[in-house]
Amino acid sequence: MYNFAKSIGAVLGGWAWAVFMPAAPVAAACTAMVLADVWSARRLARRIGRRMPSARQSLKFSSARFGRVVPTLLRIYATLALAAVVQNALGRWFPAMEFAGGVVCFWQGVSVLENEASFNPHPWARVLRRYLADKVSRHIKPDELGDEPFE
Repeated sequence: MYNFAKSIGAVLGGWAWAVFMPAAPVAAACTAMVLADVWSARRLARRIGRRMPSARQSLKFSSARFGRVVPTLLRIYATLALAAVVQNALGRWFPAMEFAGGVVCFWQGVSVLENEASFNPHPWARVLRRYLADKVSRHIKPDELGDEPFE
């Protein structure tokens, strides 16, 4: 009985490796974009903290805030796994993994641009603020913010 269970486990492991391993480069790119978003959010928090010292305590790095990254990564990996199964079922005529990875990287790229454009005095940031959401209100209360100093 033990050899049978071991054989079934080896077969299932080999199948999972063959199906999901092609998603590894796409998953690595998505992980890099999520970490870039975390890094740009930290840069935004530092910019806000420099201009508004009263908000520094609420902007500090915390494990609870970083803990929100883990479920995001798990959802991305589950999406890529589903896309890998769909791509195997449909064949190569629709690159589902690459499409899903591209959507995630675009989503994270826009988030990085939102972080970099918020509370930034540079001219390119002023142009981006016209088209992207302002993330400052997510970090501090709008009544503490006052007027946007860079408009």
